[in-house]
Amino acid sequence: MKVKIIKCLKDNYSYLIIDEKNNSSCVVDPSESKPIEDFIKKNKIELKFILNTHHHNDHIGGNKDLKKKYGSKVIGYENDKDRIPEIDILVKDKEIWKSNNFEFKVFHIPGHTSGHICFNFFKEKLLFTGDTLFSLGCGRIFEGDHKQMLNSISFKLRANKPQKR
Repeated sequence: MKVKIIKCLKDNYSYLIIDEKNNSSCVVDPSESKPIEDFIKKNKIELKFILNTHHHNDHIGGNKDLKKKYGSKVIGYENDKDRIPEIDILVKDKEIWKSNNFEFKVFHIPGHTSGHICFNFFKEKLLFTGDTLFSLGCGRIFEGDHKQMLNSISFKLRANKPQKR
């Protein structure tokens, strides 16, 4: 698996996880579709899945267009089914989800939003945390509370962090 970081909007990123064996991919949190479409077209990659960590528009803004253009399936947390547009596959906390070579474990990490999740591609040692954790801090608390955020970071993410290669 290879990860391509794709700049979106003015200050955001989406992550394209590419299975080089069959040239298929997943995109995490597509805030807009055009930069992802451009990369996919240029590199002749098939977009199979759209993974959403939470329902904010700067993480789901590209769902509809990408799904329509590529027939991709949208994956998101079961409790956000009414807030993530075009959702097809509902995942649960601690569920291991697999399709072909894509495999990840889901962790519900409330704090930023009540339905925030992360995707742990444990075999590749990749963790996509959305707006819960940044390199220099954590995201704002919109729907949760400080106790939830601390629990999500300290006990869920820290306990399940991928080890360095």
